[in-house]
Amino acid sequence: MTNPKKKTVVVLGAGPCGMTAAWELSNSGYDVILVEKDDGVGGLCRTNELNKHRFDLGGHRFITKSERLLNMVLDLMKEKLLVATRKSVILLRGKEFEYPLAVKNLFKNLDFFLFARAIFDYSLKSFNWDEEAEKSFEGWIKNRYGKTLYDLFFGPYTEKLWGMSPAEISSDWAVQRIAALNLRDVILHLFKLKKDKKRTFTKRFYYPEKGIGQMFDCIRDHIEGNGVKIHLKSKPIEITTKNEIVKSLTIDNDGDQRVIPCDFVVSTIPLNDFSALFVSEEEKLKLAETLKYRSLRFLNVLVDKEQLSPNTWMYVSEAKYFMTRIQEPKKRSPKSAPVGKTSVMLEIPCDVGDDIYTCSDKDLFERGMADLKRIGVDLTGKTGEYFTTFADHAYPIYSIDYKERIQEHLDIVEKYSNVITCGRQGLFRYIFMDTAMVMGLKAADYVMGKANYDEVYNPGLEKSLLEVKSIIEDLTTE
Repeated sequence: MTNPKKKTVVVLGAGPCGMTAAWELSNSGYDVILVEKDDGVGGLCRTNELNKHRFDLGGHRFITKSERLLNMVLDLMKEKLLVATRKSVILLRGKEFEYPLAVKNLFKNLDFFLFARAIFDYSLKSFNWDEEAEKSFEGWIKNRYGKTLYDLFFGPYTEKLWGMSPAEISSDWAVQRIAALNLRDVILHLFKLKKDKKRTFTKRFYYPEKGIGQMFDCIRDHIEGNGVKIHLKSKPIEITTKNEIVKSLTIDNDGDQRVIPCDFVVSTIPLNDFSALFVSEEEKLKLAETLKYRSLRFLNVLVDKEQLSPNTWMYVSEAKYFMTRIQEPKKRSPKSAPVGKTSVMLEIPCDVGDDIYTCSDKDLFERGMADLKRIGVDLTGKTGEYFTTFADHAYPIYSIDYKERIQEHLDIVEKYSNVITCGRQGLFRYIFMDTAMVMGLKAADYVMGKANYDEVYNPGLEKSLLEVKSIIEDLTTE
């Protein structure tokens, strides 16, 4: 390792981005101090365990376009990484629809008149493009799918997930997450002149045998071996600056405060929380509500069955059910449950403090099992223990004006020459785990003078699907 005169870098947040930045910096000889508000590392990529059943906070998997990141992870994890295959469906009206939507499957599952109406609406919209509507999620989808498919699949799901009208959500989210149908292909498929394209998303991925959190536990062990000091259950409460340079941070751990002098700060905590450290109390109040996050509560249930379905996860689009996604962890790793057993996890969108967020585990369990039964998954007499987990900052909410709101916060922190903010929370950007990790690598490069600001800021800004290609797909099919 090189020795850059032991410059001290404080990394705020031990999620994928912060952990990877600390990993790269400590490998290069920097004195790294990692500050995390939770009692463990991994952030949204933590894994919780009950009686040998493992549950992640959501549906994580490792895919990447970065050879640099892939090589680091393979070298670190070695035989602990499994190769898994994603199979996703949308549950609607008692049937399973392929995800992404496919014309042949729509024809098979929808009644003829509904299918005909969907194709008519889609075709009509294709010749009547509404440029102004492109700004919102609703308009973007209707331009590419038509009103019928929007009302069936996209509208109800999106409003349930985000807790707001899709007309108020920026189309940026749709551009990166949803594959658009092509009118020419639709016509060719209908007349059997072209085979239906089965997928537009990368299908195979790496996954740690003991849950996604195992990857970050391994990174923790490695960086602690490099001398990184990790302060858990701690958060920054004050920053001392001079001449637009951060000189130190004060962190608090349940009333125990300490001042940490530093040469650089890499922040991956929520952008509005970080910018608040630099402004007056009056300015904090003005900025407090400018960036909002959607939360998730997870209902994790042990199940006395071999398996529930062949699907990795199932999207639930209908508004009458309170969950947005049903997952069976065993479909990512057989070690997520004991032999002969499985488990189920329901992802339930909510806001901090609302009825879903605050209700008892028992009430949530009873409602969850009732919804599953109505969907067609009857677990009566097959469930064991259960518990719930939370992700308060699960999804940055892309309101129509979210870019302007982000910039208000960036204008504050970018004044300081030895500060960089990055990651899903740090840039208020709805990115995958691997993109956050690449940002962490680039942030470390920035600290070391090997990268410019744009190289840290740009990952995840593509105006195209994020999952179309992964070098992991090529490696695992050779």
